[in-house]
Order: sequence, then structure tokens, then C-alpha cells
Amino acid sequence: MHILLPNHPPGINESKTVTWSSKDVNLQLDVTIDHGEEDAESCPTVNFKKARKEGMLGEGVVAHIHLQEGQQVSFVLRDDIPNHVTRDVTTEVLDRHQHDTQTYWSNWISRSKYKGRWREVVSRSLMILKLLTYEPTGAVIAAPTFSVPEDIGGVR
Repeated sequence: MHILLPNHPPGINESKTVTWSSKDVNLQLDVTIDHGEEDAESCPTVNFKKARKEGMLGEGVVAHIHLQEGQQVSFVLRDDIPNHVTRDVTTEVLDRHQHDTQTYWSNWISRSKYKGRWREVVSRSLMILKLLTYEPTGAVIAAPTFSVPEDIGGVR
């Protein structure tokens, strides 16, 4: 696996991108730094470095983040875009994606007809099963209770 770290001159605090590429997978991590309405000089800092730790199959990336009250840093992990061209991932874009995601799940779960005593538990279970579903076939891709004991402290 190859890792490409951001290469910005010191003092530039914009969107940063880290990319991972292997034979089968290409991923891109976008980091959006938002310092709010305050002084741009007080931007949070995010510094990346490659790291290899015991038990890891290869190199990884470690981020050191320094934030003060009112500052925020957002991370978006997605498939890598060809030639590492990163669309600006702004706070407004992230807010819109979060709103769209919440709307999708709210609309999806509202189709449930269950109104009984365990409605919240049933709704969360439905969402988990939906998340564990392989979209092209509708098959559940994992057993959500695999190896979970029937009783606390019990055996399977």
C-alpha cells in the first residue's frame, strides 16, 4: 500500500488530503479545517505523519490535531478521485451531506409500521440490518449476533 501525505507550505491551513492506494483499493481522506469567524491566524492545526506500529500489516497515518474551543476539524473518507483532484470540502458541503443523510434515514425508518412498546429498539435494529445489506442482491453481508452469548457472561 502506498500513502501520499499532503504537501502544503507552513501556515497554509486548507483542505488537506491523504490518499491510500493498493492493488485493489484507492481511498482518499479529506480534512476540512474550520476556524469559525475568529482570526484566521488561530486556525486549528492538523499534521500527518506515516507510522508503522506493531500488529499492523503495513504503514498507516497518524494525525496530530490541536484544537481550541470553537474550532472544528472534519474528516471525510471516500473512494479516491482520479489524479487526487479534491473538490473543496467546506463546512457547508459537510452540513448539507449530514442533513441529506439524516433525511434519508428518517424517511427510510418512517416507513416502518411498528408502533409498539419497543419501537426505538426495533427501529435501530432495522437500520443496522439495512446497513449490513449488500445492495445489489439484498443479502445480509454479516451476522450481527455472531458469537454473541445469549446471556451476559454466558456462552454461545
